[in-house]
Amino acid sequence: MKIQKRMLALAIAVALPLASIPTAHAGGATGGATEVTQILNNIELVSIYMTEIEQLAQQLSMLENMVTNTNSLPIQAWSGIDNRLTALVNAIAAVNGVVNATEGALAQVEQQFGNGDLLDAYETRLRAWTQGLNRQIGTALEQMGMNANRFSSTQQALAQIQAASQSATGRMQVLQAGNQIAGLMVNEMQSLHSTMIAAEQARLNAVAIQENRDAQERAAYQKWLKSPRSTGW
Repeated sequence: MKIQKRMLALAIAVALPLASIPTAHAGGATGGATEVTQILNNIELVSIYMTEIEQLAQQLSMLENMVTNTNSLPIQAWSGIDNRLTALVNAIAAVNGVVNATEGALAQVEQQFGNGDLLDAYETRLRAWTQGLNRQIGTALEQMGMNANRFSSTQQALAQIQAASQSATGRMQVLQAGNQIAGLMVNEMQSLHSTMIAAEQARLNAVAIQENRDAQERAAYQKWLKSPRSTGW
């Protein structure tokens, strides 16, 4: 985490001189921030969610180990598990929102500054990340005997968790699935964090390239103004 925070601080330090450049607004998880700040904000959000998910993964793993050792999951113990599973579902939904907002911010940068090939590559990587995560979550659910299609939204996921809690077998299945999903999320969040830092660097590069072009055009125009020209008379 210290390395990640240093990388984030470096990205912010590089981006601050560009903060005065006028930009179009990009909505999403950051409440209408411009793309100059939105990706940086989203990187910070991912870092926060990564810490939360790591803590949930540790707690769910401890709970599953405890249940495995006692060979039972009494209803009295379900409240603490339910709270953590709900937090995990909400965190995953929030992360998906951050990823979607980042894709939108990259599209805004591409529209304004060009450099489409490089920015497109990161939009594609973010979409692939979401698709890959969904496949892994679906597999984890199916391995525990649950229908992945019924977890396609936050509301459905929470409803299914509540439905499963009505039986000891269902509670155990949901706990095991939640523990497995939390574990894979820890790895996926690290990958996402790295991709978003690289995407922010691509954004900075796109802005710098356009700024360099503009500077060259201004210099050429100034040179033309100063050069001797025939009056035409």
